[in-house]
Amino acid sequence: MDALARLLDTEAIKLVKARYCRLLDTKDWDGLAALFTDDAVMDVEQDTGNPPMTGVAAIIDQIRFAVDHAATSHQVHSPEITLTDADAATGLWAMQDRVVWQPGTSPVPGVGSITGYGQYHERYRREGGDWKIAALKLTRFHVDMHAD
Repeated sequence: MDALARLLDTEAIKLVKARYCRLLDTKDWDGLAALFTDDAVMDVEQDTGNPPMTGVAAIIDQIRFAVDHAATSHQVHSPEITLTDADAATGLWAMQDRVVWQPGTSPVPGVGSITGYGQYHERYRREGGDWKIAALKLTRFHVDMHAD
């Protein structure tokens, strides 16, 4: 793979992650679902205590459960993207999120909002010419919890 192809693929993957943040925060569930491979795996065990889930439907259900009744802002920074072959890549992103639940809808009793800091660890796969998220793991370094 030449340098230009690597650069174009890296930029395409950055756009996927930018869309992930925008579509999640605007609650565009169909648009968000389209960013994942059919067999994608999401691991948010650190947040939920639940084991990783497989498949777009399970992933979108989990995300909706967590934030459907919340105003959110997800920001990612400092991408470290490695192309592992012509149709596969890994990525590590610094992240910060802010989640403010509507009164009475927080999944954590007594907590009305959080501000989290951590990383997204991801794998990407090119399918039909488009880069998609094949695996996503969220790890957190710290979470500020704010009372209702």
